[in-house]
Amino acid sequence: MSRIRWFSGPTVLALALVGTACRSESERAEGAVREPGDRTMGDRSAPPEGQDQKPRQEAREQAERVGEKAEQLAREGQELGHEAREQAERVGEKAEQLAERGRQVGRDVNEQMNRVGEQTGALKDDRGSGAREQAAPPAAPRDQGAQQGRDAQGAQQGRDAQGQAGESRDKDQAGNAVASARDVWTQAAKDNDYQVSFNRDGSVIATKEGKGSGERLADETLRNAVGGKLANSDHEAVKKLNVTVRNGVVTLQGKVASTKEATEAVKEAMDAEGVTKVISYIRHGSSP
Repeated sequence: MSRIRWFSGPTVLALALVGTACRSESERAEGAVREPGDRTMGDRSAPPEGQDQKPRQEAREQAERVGEKAEQLAREGQELGHEAREQAERVGEKAEQLAERGRQVGRDVNEQMNRVGEQTGALKDDRGSGAREQAAPPAAPRDQGAQQGRDAQGAQQGRDAQGQAGESRDKDQAGNAVASARDVWTQAAKDNDYQVSFNRDGSVIATKEGKGSGERLADETLRNAVGGKLANSDHEAVKKLNVTVRNGVVTLQGKVASTKEATEAVKEAMDAEGVTKVISYIRHGSSP
C-alpha cells in the first residue's frame, strides 16, 4: 500500500507521458515501414508505361506473317494447278497420237489380211486348175473324138427333150391339181358363208365376220370348242388333226385323204362358237 502511494502523483504522470511518446514513435516507425511496401505493391499491380502495347504489336506482326504465308500458299496452288492443266493437255495429245497409231495399225492389218486372202484364193484356183487338168482324160484322136462328141451330144439332147416333156407334164398335172383344189376350197367357202385366201406356202386362210357381243373368247375355250366339233366328224383323219389357238386364230395341222376332208375340217372349225379365222396347213393325198 505504501508503494502504490509512492508511485502516484508526478511520477505516474511522467511514466504515462513516456509511454505515450514511445507508442507514437513506434507508430511512426511502423508507418514509415508500411509506406514503402504499399508503394511497392502499387507499382507491381500497375503495368509500366508502353508495356500493354507490346502484345498488340506482336499479334499484328503474327497476323501479317500468317497473311503472307497464306498468299504464298495461294500462289503455289495456282502454279500447281497451271502445271496440272498443262500436263493433262500433254497426256491428252499423247493419247490421241496413240489412238491414231492404233487405227493406222488396224488399217494396215486389214489390208494385209485382204492381200493374204486374195493370194490364198489365187493359190486355190491354181491348184483346182491343175487338178482338173490332171483328172482330164487324154485327148482321143480327132475323128474318133468328134464322132463320140456328136453321139454324146445327140444322146444328151434326147434326154433333155424327154426331161422337158416330163417336167411339162408334171407341171401341167400339178397346175391342174392346184387349180382343182382351189376350186374346191372356193366352192366350200361360198357354200358355208366364209372367205378363203391362199398363201405361197400352201396354207389356206378361212375368215368370216364375227357375230354376237364382239368379245373374244379365251384361246383355251376356242381350242376346246374346235376339238369338240372335229371329234364329231365321220372321218378318223379329221378327228386326229392337231388344233392350236393363239390370239383367237385357230390353226389346223395334219394329213387327210382328200381336199374334201380338209374343207370339211375347216368348216367344222369355223362353226365353233367364237371362231372367226382358221389357218389350214392340212395336207391331203389325192384330189376329190
